[in-house]
Amino acid sequence: MHKDNRYDVIKVMIEAGKITEFSQLFEYIPKSVMAIDLNSSYRRLSRLAKQLDKLEMGELYAISKLVGIRMEVVYGLAEKQFLARKAEPGRKRKH
Repeated sequence: MHKDNRYDVIKVMIEAGKITEFSQLFEYIPKSVMAIDLNSSYRRLSRLAKQLDKLEMGELYAISKLVGIRMEVVYGLAEKQFLARKAEPGRKRKH
């Protein structure tokens, strides 16, 4: 199977510090393309981009393989976005 060249662009952008949060991946590759490559659905990937607490370790690993970077880097992008959203003023916390 041929890997989409945009994953290489994402790798370069992460290494250059241009991509700093998980959702920014989709500025360079459509969710539909990544969803197919992950054997997932567009709806699930769209939901994960907003609800990072639902992201599974296997998905982080698969994304890291597609992009060609360490899983820790993808986790770091997700963690940074998750913590930033959690700290936003006015966000309601679910109990």
